[in-house]
Amino acid sequence: MKKALAVILIFSMILTLFCACKDQGDDSTEPLGVTNISSSKNETLKLAYSKADMLDPFTASMSANIQILGLIYDGLYKLDKAYEPIPVIAKSAIVSGTALNVTLDSASFSDGSPVTADDVAYSFKKAKNSPSHSEKLSNFESASISASNMLVFTLKRPDPYAQACLTFPIVKNGSEGELPVGSGRYVPQKSGESIYLVVNKEKKSFNPAIKTIMLVPVRDSSSVESSLEIGNTGFYYNDLSNGVYSRINAKTVEMGINNFVYLAFNSASAAFSNAEVRRAVNLAVNRKEIVATAFQGHARETYSPFNPEWYPLVSKDLIITPSLEEAKAIIEKAGKEVTEKEISLLVNKENPFKLETAKLIQNSLVSLGFKVVLKDYTAEYYTEAIELGSYDLYIG
Repeated sequence: MKKALAVILIFSMILTLFCACKDQGDDSTEPLGVTNISSSKNETLKLAYSKADMLDPFTASMSANIQILGLIYDGLYKLDKAYEPIPVIAKSAIVSGTALNVTLDSASFSDGSPVTADDVAYSFKKAKNSPSHSEKLSNFESASISASNMLVFTLKRPDPYAQACLTFPIVKNGSEGELPVGSGRYVPQKSGESIYLVVNKEKKSFNPAIKTIMLVPVRDSSSVESSLEIGNTGFYYNDLSNGVYSRINAKTVEMGINNFVYLAFNSASAAFSNAEVRRAVNLAVNRKEIVATAFQGHARETYSPFNPEWYPLVSKDLIITPSLEEAKAIIEKAGKEVTEKEISLLVNKENPFKLETAKLIQNSLVSLGFKVVLKDYTAEYYTEAIELGSYDLYIG
């Protein structure tokens, strides 16, 4: 068994699709983006998408395509900057134990037909089996229809925050294939081989500056950045998950996301079976240094497994001030000798951010008295070593 210590939470670059597409008069907190275009009326925005991936809300896996689909499909809820659920298709929800009762608001698909509980239940089943949404719905057992505008979601375990997971796309039941009918802000249209997004006329209050969006095919995710720089597209999204930050000749805005980077202990290891030793390591690690150095400032430290912007934590003081002296005192009081043998720190060396993080943590552990061997493996061998439990610590 392993136990995890929250080290840092990446607050990476999110360069999203909504800068010029926000509802006028809407005070919801849509993220801004990176753009090379002006926001004059009736201008066509160009967005990159991968032809190698599906433009389907339940099968798409490429980041560029997933971001575009957020313009075509609505969920029951969307999340604000504090990750609090804001109703979209849902009108209200009541959580009671393992039952989450949802009442739908009045909403229409782009073809004018009403969104019903049957459509939501159908979409839920599709989302449960999709690569993009299955994880956040893992605690959901089923969805049953109680009325044309009401559903009951059954949870495996009680969760008072379960409605924040109801952001999966709602599609019309029976509209199979790529780009099924949705109720989002834009509607896809094909003209020969070209795909455009036009304003959904069923969204009566939606009056965006950008009326038409052209989807520009690119070979792969690495081509998206160059497409922006040469002016073929207007926006570019990068979550920095590859561990590389590159400057782009365009206006950029950083937004917080939930990429969580942590230090994990193998509690079956003799070195870290003692909780006080793990607590000492927690005190010895300097999160601010990791954020500033390893992540080049494109991150934010956290002291729990949760995003510090999450609304239930706003009033909580969870900050831990690093102290090597206090960490050493804890180990001494626990009567543990940490210099007896080497310990291993495992990291995926293909991610420069995480590799530099591992080196900084290695330095902290050495200062604490540990003898640390850095196992910097390729992604394949890194994953295999974790599965085999061949580590004392790893960067996850």
